[in-house]
Amino acid sequence: MGEAEPWHGNCLAHTSPWSPCSTSCGLGVSTRVSNANARCRPAQESRLCALRPCDLDIRPLIKEGKKCLAVYQPEAPLNFTLAGCVSTRAYRPKYCGVCTDNRCCIPYKSKTIDVPFQCPDGPGFSRRVLWINACFCNLSCRNPNDIFADLDLYPDFSEIAN
Repeated sequence: MGEAEPWHGNCLAHTSPWSPCSTSCGLGVSTRVSNANARCRPAQESRLCALRPCDLDIRPLIKEGKKCLAVYQPEAPLNFTLAGCVSTRAYRPKYCGVCTDNRCCIPYKSKTIDVPFQCPDGPGFSRRVLWINACFCNLSCRNPNDIFADLDLYPDFSEIAN
């Protein structure tokens, strides 16, 4: 088990883009499908994501004369918590900000990092986490789980979209 098939050298690796985070604030999950594995078979991968904190109103941080704060970064490092377990080190994550008009801010540049956690009475574990480097704010704000959201971009399918 775990060995590559003899034809693995002919495997054409494909990895889909990460899905949008399952929540607009707080801890969520993002998924993708990849066959970049020993068996060259499609498998779902997941990572934790937090686009912005739920319990903090960052609108007062928008500079005077501006309508958006694209990125928010807490001043003090913090530890991530998951199911009662705490990250083994502190982080200074960046979060996507907010706008006072109809725009929304979403990740523009990001990567995936491994975050090790330690539990109070048990072994530790590691989880993949979305690490936001930059966000941009635009008017394309829709429910990321709406599978029909893009149909209006295809005029041939107008009878389906309406």
